[in-house]
Amino acid sequence: MCESTVYSTDGDKIMEDALFIKIDGENIGLTDILGTRKDITGAIVEIDLDKHAIYVKLSE
Repeated sequence: MCESTVYSTDGDKIMEDALFIKIDGENIGLTDILGTRKDITGAIVEIDLDKHAIYVKLSE
């Protein structure tokens, strides 16, 4: 499958099974396989396609 888990750079899990990510400046919209949406503020700093992991540095 193509789902990924989104983590903060501190290692905290933000969302499992994310299928859709929309970036608008510092706003990042995440949607999982069930259609649950979460909006966060930060920047994607790493995407590991092999491990299905996305790392976000959250804005303070």
